[in-house]
Amino acid sequence: MLGPLRDDSPRRIGPYGIRARLGAGGMGEVFLGARDGGGDPVAVKTVRRDVAQDPGFRSRFRREIAVARAVTGPHVAPLLDGDADAEVPWLATGYVAGPTLSAAVRGAGAMTEAEVRMLGAGLARALAAVHAAGIVHRDVKPGNVLLASDGPRLIDFGIARDAGATPLTTTSRMVGSPAFMSPEHVAGSGRVVPASDVFCLASVLCFAATGRDPFGDGPVAAVLYRVKYVEADLGDVPEALRAVLADCLVTDPAARPTAAELAQRLAPDAAARWPEPVVRHIAEYERELARVMALGGPLLPGYTPTEVAAGSPPAPHQLPTQGTDFTPGLHIAPTQGPGLAPPPRRSRRVLGAVLAALIVLGAATGGILAWRNNQKTPDEAARGGGSPAVGIVAGVDENGGPDASGTVPYGRDVRPVGWKKSWQGKFSGSPIGCSAGRDVVVCRKTDGTYEALSAADGHRMWVLDTGEISRSAGWGPSNQFFMPAAATRPTVYDDTVLLAAGDRLQSLDARTGKVRWETRSGGAHNLESAPLVVGGLVFAATTSVPDGAALAAYDLRTGAEKWHKPLAPQDISDAQKGNFWPVATDGTVVYAIGEDAPKAFRPKDGMLLGTAGSEAVQGVGEGTNSGCGDLRVRGDVAFCTAYASNGSASAFGSDMSVLRFSAGTLKAQGRVPVDPGLVAEASLTALDDRVIAIRRGSAYVPDVPDELVVVGRDNGRALGRFPLGGKVAQGMSNPVSDALIVADTVLWADSTTLYTVPVRSDGTLGPLVRTRLPGAPGPSSTPAYDKADGIQLDKELTDPQVLPVGGVVHVVYDDGTTVSVPLPE
Repeated sequence: MLGPLRDDSPRRIGPYGIRARLGAGGMGEVFLGARDGGGDPVAVKTVRRDVAQDPGFRSRFRREIAVARAVTGPHVAPLLDGDADAEVPWLATGYVAGPTLSAAVRGAGAMTEAEVRMLGAGLARALAAVHAAGIVHRDVKPGNVLLASDGPRLIDFGIARDAGATPLTTTSRMVGSPAFMSPEHVAGSGRVVPASDVFCLASVLCFAATGRDPFGDGPVAAVLYRVKYVEADLGDVPEALRAVLADCLVTDPAARPTAAELAQRLAPDAAARWPEPVVRHIAEYERELARVMALGGPLLPGYTPTEVAAGSPPAPHQLPTQGTDFTPGLHIAPTQGPGLAPPPRRSRRVLGAVLAALIVLGAATGGILAWRNNQKTPDEAARGGGSPAVGIVAGVDENGGPDASGTVPYGRDVRPVGWKKSWQGKFSGSPIGCSAGRDVVVCRKTDGTYEALSAADGHRMWVLDTGEISRSAGWGPSNQFFMPAAATRPTVYDDTVLLAAGDRLQSLDARTGKVRWETRSGGAHNLESAPLVVGGLVFAATTSVPDGAALAAYDLRTGAEKWHKPLAPQDISDAQKGNFWPVATDGTVVYAIGEDAPKAFRPKDGMLLGTAGSEAVQGVGEGTNSGCGDLRVRGDVAFCTAYASNGSASAFGSDMSVLRFSAGTLKAQGRVPVDPGLVAEASLTALDDRVIAIRRGSAYVPDVPDELVVVGRDNGRALGRFPLGGKVAQGMSNPVSDALIVADTVLWADSTTLYTVPVRSDGTLGPLVRTRLPGAPGPSSTPAYDKADGIQLDKELTDPQVLPVGGVVHVVYDDGTTVSVPLPE
């Protein structure tokens, strides 16, 4: 949908006045434009300045303009103008007011046979026009199909090329989108021919008819194998239509019908109009376009089309709630999902054996803002739960409280609203990232959807379908992380849940799950990515991949973007990628991970206050990773962990160092002197003013025990060592959570028990207390499946997640079982 211009957005491109921002992708931005004298609106695609500096790119872009001009027809978005030699190269195409096919199917479901025939006949005619111009489209997919009121439009010739031209892409680069490729795409870009587009169109029509990709989901390699050997699932396609599509989905390109022949076979019995939900969806786009065009000028920062039309900021229920797919007219690949960074170095014991080779040591941990509110309203006090003097404002996640230190800022007397006794609840899928507040326990699941349980009694409150479920989260064989819809971990703040999915940052009512507002943003870079709140602003990344990421600030009430600052350049190597999201705050500073190091920003305007520089590792030891991929703040000190190879027999052996910085400026203060005998295969899980909790163990270094070690923060000496996992039967596993600190108590949980250890005022530890958790699932069978095609998180046995909200502890298990108990005395 249409968004306001940013402060640095152009106000004119060529002969077009810029009216609104449509979005951004890997190559540049797309804007809504119009000529001064009137005329139809256009989509103006620009190219980033750094890309435009490459002379080879200008040649390719010049050819793209020539290619697009050669294509005409009623079902293509026509190229109207372009300039490859401008300081910022650009091209303009006709703007299509309507959703992508993928967005329409998500919103309205699969189409009937007659509707698919209408869709397919129009797209086949568009391909016939493309092929008649001597062009191969090369990326026919649902995201490159727009649905207008008068029929479909095929868009985006950003990777099209003249069939007789020399390929300008390298021979090793795969051009296209894996879920909608042809066997020729898999064999190599030089083998793609017009018949390849017909194969891909048949796949798109299968998707429209069933709501599923015809070659299934799973790791990219598995999908490409099924494409190569044409193992398409047409079982749910209507019989008559199935015969037509089957003729297109054959291995031999010469045996497929031409695009013109396919159009003739689809035209009979085609519908005359879109289904009613799609008609309404298109009408919404048309209304928004009319509002913006009626302005006679640009949609300025801080406003939405609804606000402009009304003349004042809207009530929350009036703010736009309809999501969109990738920006029309700008090529963004692949459809299969963004290439996200590997997960941070976390101590997920059960996954360790299969994920250790995938993990980049020292990668980032996410942070979530949590604050203490010193007064409850009379209404809150009347509803019960917690102390009458202290209320819960921000949520608690696996990193603890407001500063990501692993310490929760609420005391034992604080409880969720209405919580009166222990309860057991159940999520409908596998949770992988949760947050709990005064009203809800909300989790992202491995399929990219979200679900919320009542914090008071565990009943299910709402479910949010992000609309891009294609496969479970996990890692492919080439170490590419995948999360459906690039869904982030949720953040609970006051009566609001904040999350990013499908390139949209959303604000939801915590009790009902209804969307209050949404705006364009980025998506998860890894499992830890999550929005953060401070000072009436929401902070999030602007991209769904680490390349080119920036930190952006949005108004907590309206979603209007206030500023954005760069965190990472384009085209960084896999080794440089991390969780380029905000990770922590102390209430006055926002900390985010940059490509070079953690950075500190002033919330109100994004002023850079400091960067953790290379001096941070002086004295740490040769070979230490100075990148500091995580950050935790406690008082006036910020901490991060760095890792160095320890020369063990295993190639994966490493030692941990805990680095110190001044909060705010991030000036180096040396390191915490942790006992050298405790740093092998270790990760920091929590710290407060007196102690640090460290988790140890590795499947690749068997002489390091699985244990939790609590050390003194000042001297790094062990105060207590606690074995993890216990003894279980052969073939069984007993996963254990990371430890957090709440109310001067270190706590963690396994599949049967909650463990608590008090921290005394002198910094020593009290006795370990074991509390059985009623309804906990107990040890489970160790997962066994073929991992040749990658790791699938819904098939793994992940660690429990402990969420202590003051005097109440929620424990969320891999199978969705959730247990809520009082914090033991």
